[in-house]
Amino acid sequence: MQQSTGQLDRLHHTFIAALDLLDSQEREPDRWEEECLTYALGALGCDLYSAAEVELAAFARPPSQRSADELALLENKPRRFTKAMLRRGLDYILHRDERTLPSPVSHLAVRTFLGASLPAKTAQSSSNSRSAT
Repeated sequence: MQQSTGQLDRLHHTFIAALDLLDSQEREPDRWEEECLTYALGALGCDLYSAAEVELAAFARPPSQRSADELALLENKPRRFTKAMLRRGLDYILHRDERTLPSPVSHLAVRTFLGASLPAKTAQSSSNSRSAT
């Protein structure tokens, strides 16, 4: 666990350094950088530290070393995440152990809401299948 904690700390500092670099350049990430940072964030959230390292290394790749085909594909996708959103996501991941789990009452409220939002036909077919057994 200590190795993964050290690795998470290193990745955290690398991620923050990437965002700080963008801050120093007074800009949001380009589409390539955004993709790398969001994939790194997702990998961190799943404790896939090696994948996060790969994505952060790709973030640092100079534009001249980026695949032209990949760049063309990315340019057709809309931008979704700002630096602020990426910072919030990182903060969320780093502090997930400090948050409390939702209470059972919250789960009941969600199930009740979802059940009420189901179409009537689905609810009827569910009750019919239960009564047949």
